[in-house]
Amino acid sequence: MKKLLFVLCLLTALTPLWALGETLTLSFIGDCSIGEAIQNKGDQEGYTWMLDQNGMDWPFSLVREYLESDDFTFANLEVVFTSRTKHVDKVFPLVGEPRYAEALLHSGIDAVNTVNNHCFDFNVEGYRDTMATLDAIDFPHFGSVYVNNKSQGQDLLLIAEVKGVTIGALGFTYPQDSDLRLIGDRIAQLREAGCDLVVASLHWGKETHATPESWQYTYARNVIDLGADIVWGHHPHVLQPVQMYNGGLILYSTGNFTFGTMSSKVDRDTGIFQAEFDVGEDGAPVLRRLCVIPCTTTGKGDYRPYELTDPADRQRVFKKLIYPKAVKNMQNLPQSFLETGVVEIRDGMPVE
Repeated sequence: MKKLLFVLCLLTALTPLWALGETLTLSFIGDCSIGEAIQNKGDQEGYTWMLDQNGMDWPFSLVREYLESDDFTFANLEVVFTSRTKHVDKVFPLVGEPRYAEALLHSGIDAVNTVNNHCFDFNVEGYRDTMATLDAIDFPHFGSVYVNNKSQGQDLLLIAEVKGVTIGALGFTYPQDSDLRLIGDRIAQLREAGCDLVVASLHWGKETHATPESWQYTYARNVIDLGADIVWGHHPHVLQPVQMYNGGLILYSTGNFTFGTMSSKVDRDTGIFQAEFDVGEDGAPVLRRLCVIPCTTTGKGDYRPYELTDPADRQRVFKKLIYPKAVKNMQNLPQSFLETGVVEIRDGMPVE
């Protein structure tokens, strides 16, 4: 978790952020599965075996400097922390013993979305175990999910204050048109609670597909029109393009980051998506820059993501984030992003 120096805390307490020229940096990473499929539980060179051998700081050790040096990091947690063995009938029920949740405390991640297509792999009881495990280590989490009725699921929003900016987040999985009202209600709740920035986490899209489905463009626009500043997507296990709409940032899929069950069909390219905001004189954060740190992740016997340094490798990742077609009312990342991995944003528009 982030630690602020006492001197910095003292200065920001006495001086407005805009006078210090403060920049607020939010990082977004993709799917993090701190465990493995139950049929591989305990396998040599499996995920939890590597944790036992190398320590809880192993999974994020090659990129933690980036996740620690920003102001707030979001990740999608795609595993059930439980000791139960009874699971739903699916190919890969993802599980980790509760003690492995400690890896999150050594990650640089500040909050996780917990609603996705694996959160109920071990039924409602397993999901409750995950919530109890995260609460026991005081790790922030959020997400709205329903099973039969609200009381069996969870409807939890995140509110965090960083550098004087109040950040709110909500999470939905496999969002439908009927969920737009629910998403809008939660965005409104966060705004009413004083949130200056709102992140909508959506577990959506088609697995292994390099581009979003056509309905997702409209859905993303609707979520931003409802008041979200950032739509942060995950689930396809591959990177997908980035777009902007009406000043809002849309990350359709941020790929796999560290994952205990890596299919051979999954693209291992990933990244750390950093949205940088200026804090204005009125205290309102304004999106000024998107920076992507290109990474690739590893499978059995390692599982650690690491930054790509070869220019050709970096461009390979950047190219996946530039959508080659025009979409009505939406802006793609400019071609200059291919060289730098950075795009400046002015008046809500990416600058070439």
